[in-house]
Amino acid sequence: MEKTFRQNIISYFTGIAKRNKFLKYPSLAMMLVVLLIYYIGRHFVTNGKRYASMFFIAVFFVSSCSFSYAVFAERTGFTSVQETYSAVVEISDVSLAELEPVTASSEAIQGERVLMSEHEDEDVQTYTLDDLLENHEHDHGAAETETDRAKMGNIQSGERPVFDSSDWRLVLINKQHPIPEEYDFKLGTFASGMRCDERVIEDLLLMMQAAKKNGLNLVVRSPYRTSDHQEDNFNNRIKSYMKQGLSYMEAYKATSRVITIPGCSEHEVGLALDITSDTFIPLLQGFADTEEGEWLEEHSHEYGFILRYPSGKEYITGIEYEPWHFRYVGREAAAVMKDEGLCLEEFWDKYL
Repeated sequence: MEKTFRQNIISYFTGIAKRNKFLKYPSLAMMLVVLLIYYIGRHFVTNGKRYASMFFIAVFFVSSCSFSYAVFAERTGFTSVQETYSAVVEISDVSLAELEPVTASSEAIQGERVLMSEHEDEDVQTYTLDDLLENHEHDHGAAETETDRAKMGNIQSGERPVFDSSDWRLVLINKQHPIPEEYDFKLGTFASGMRCDERVIEDLLLMMQAAKKNGLNLVVRSPYRTSDHQEDNFNNRIKSYMKQGLSYMEAYKATSRVITIPGCSEHEVGLALDITSDTFIPLLQGFADTEEGEWLEEHSHEYGFILRYPSGKEYITGIEYEPWHFRYVGREAAAVMKDEGLCLEEFWDKYL
């Protein structure tokens, strides 16, 4: 019977060891090394297809992630961030606009890039200032604490502010940072039915009243949303894209640019609000050019709110520009972000 490779190796090195006692241990050691290399090589040959599949799956996952891959490229210097973002997101702006569901109201806006947000439900409900003030005891100015005023004074005097990463107002929630399991909040419910974190209510009302004094009527489109609602919105958008010819992965990637992944949305903790006006209801980028949009861009930070997904920061936030999406972070942090032109991710990198 023909000997196997293993048997030949053992016979060869044991023969050397028997013939020369000085080479006994070196021969045995060399035999173990050769056998180890043999078995490792045999393992990879036998499981080559499995490892190849795992490798290609990993490469596909990284290249398909429009958020994490862009940040990786920026930090490693592999390529410029904007080039990476454009390369990873294979669906062009034009094709995405063509794929996006268009409502009757949006069709009337010529030249508008149609990018509906995650809240474009047919039965979406809007809330005006009058709706929110109905049966609500409003304590003017109560939202600003002594600590807030002290920090604002430090910021205005040029001192470097100190922020706490455990501050509920600054919790970082995005594609890479899902809602923390230990995060706790209490919902405040208006008589109109609108819900959000009860701690942001007073500043929200103050902001809407300030806009009202300037002749502007702000409208809240989408406040708190349950995780199930978020998941339904996300899955429905994927199905909509797939009906238009996209594969599942293409539809998923396109959806993740305009709708936050379930479990990673600030609306699920009541800190985010979609705000438009009574004269511009749809969630379209054209809202930025309205009086209300310009006022919010200029003054929302005075009441603790920031434009969460600003233009030019898509490669960091992972979400398209949404001039209607505002997030509460507190007045002092909002002032810093406004003054330095930071999005929340950049604020965390610098201050927390």
